[in-house]
Amino acid sequence: MGISVSFWLNNYKSSLENSAKEIEVYQDLLIGIVSLDNVIENRTSRFKFDLDIVENLLGLSDFKAYNYDDLMIAVTDWRGFNPNQEIYSTLKEEGSLSYIKLKEIKVMLEEFYHSSKESIVSNMADDIMVQREILKYLNYNYPTLVLSRQQNDDAMNLLNFKKVIDRDLTLKSLIKAKHRFMLNKYNGILKYAKVQEEVKALIRSELEKRS
Repeated sequence: MGISVSFWLNNYKSSLENSAKEIEVYQDLLIGIVSLDNVIENRTSRFKFDLDIVENLLGLSDFKAYNYDDLMIAVTDWRGFNPNQEIYSTLKEEGSLSYIKLKEIKVMLEEFYHSSKESIVSNMADDIMVQREILKYLNYNYPTLVLSRQQNDDAMNLLNFKKVIDRDLTLKSLIKAKHRFMLNKYNGILKYAKVQEEVKALIRSELEKRS
């Protein structure tokens, strides 16, 4: 009887320790996830801004709130996305994620830190590839369009760029390809932001249950 009671007490103590550790893991995860709020908001805004510019160039929208330098960044450059996941990686490496009992949270963490992020990263790689082709094409065929960034006549520079796109089908094709990858990248970060909100809400709900 004494052995049974002792065994029960040990199990009970272990259960309490695991529950406390689970709460600690949730708190750490929440800190890491919430810290990405500003990064996600900023990148979403910039991805959309660049996308609007390219869609305007292709005649897909009437967006006009940009200057020539904005245009050149959107067309001949790219925007990266590398959110910090140090807290999650550390918890995973030390085995602390095993304290999480709720399978739904484990699945959402995997989706947030891996599959949904990969959608952005893969399209970003394609965006970079096409961006380099566009810049090379412009440098060889229309160097004045690249050099015009140093001039102040935005209206004339924008008009000249659009005229070149209208008559040069190769350049237009390259920009259309970039548009596709930029759109996929933008849709990817929208999904990433949605999953982030869901996992934040779920973790907060679990913490409230234990408070």
